[in-house]
Amino acid sequence: MTDASRVHLVVNPFSARGRTAERWETIREAVRQYYREFKYVFTERPLQATEIVRELLRDGFDLIIGVGGDGTLNEIANGFFVENNHCAINGDASLGMIPSGTGSDFIRGLKISRDLKASLQRIKTAVPRRIDAGRIEYLGPDAPPARYFVNVADFGIGAEVVRRLSNGPIRKPGRWTYYSGLLSTIRHYSSPSIRIKTDEGTCVEGRFLIGAVANGSVFGGGMIIAPNARPDDGCFDLVLVDDMTPMAIIRRSPSLYTGTIHKRPEVRVLKARAIEVSAKSETVSLEFDGEPGGTLPARFECLPACLNIRL
Repeated sequence: MTDASRVHLVVNPFSARGRTAERWETIREAVRQYYREFKYVFTERPLQATEIVRELLRDGFDLIIGVGGDGTLNEIANGFFVENNHCAINGDASLGMIPSGTGSDFIRGLKISRDLKASLQRIKTAVPRRIDAGRIEYLGPDAPPARYFVNVADFGIGAEVVRRLSNGPIRKPGRWTYYSGLLSTIRHYSSPSIRIKTDEGTCVEGRFLIGAVANGSVFGGGMIIAPNARPDDGCFDLVLVDDMTPMAIIRRSPSLYTGTIHKRPEVRVLKARAIEVSAKSETVSLEFDGEPGGTLPARFECLPACLNIRL
């Protein structure tokens, strides 16, 4: 049995539009069936989970269980790394996740159940396995500190959708939230002109509707943007979707949910371990793991087998 005194939950009560807070007593009672003793803390503001996890790992906790969605997972994963450094604080510590978010797309991509008891059973019995993570290094003057992501980073229309959703009320969870955000965004969105260079020596320029740096396969509340991406293969799938009209976007959007987007002629997929991206003139926003963050130019680097998970 895992040493109960070394298990700590980090709970985002605001995830799933506040339903996590409403369900907390049910979640806590379920956790007690698997761990006799554990500690927990509620986050109160953005990025606090990262600070909390760094302290927990330095205090010797070896299993951190997040309760929330992709944004919570992202903040916790960032806490596993020394700030602005490649090194993990505790390379033996593991990360588990009880999905309780609007999207939980990384879990979707792994094709595992999001049921509460199934999640706890998996965390309790699974042998920890190592996965890759992505590191975003912002370039240019006054660049913010580097950030890490577990699932997908995006410098296309997805980033604009996330920005809009983060600034407004989320009325419905999951797939409809993101798709309705897409529909409201495409009317005024203009694809930016982008330059891309990979460590493989590939150079690409063009106007791209989507530019997804994929460690996982699913983003946007169930959109299968990179069906062949694997979080343990040591590289990214870079998915580039050419600029198109709003009507063409609507016609082709079903392929995002069927996992066939990569077969379309206006889509190309590149494999890379490091990717440098800049915009020719526009200010282009980024999002990663469903959260807005920073702008181009930026460098994306895959860090192989750097994170222990129990998922």
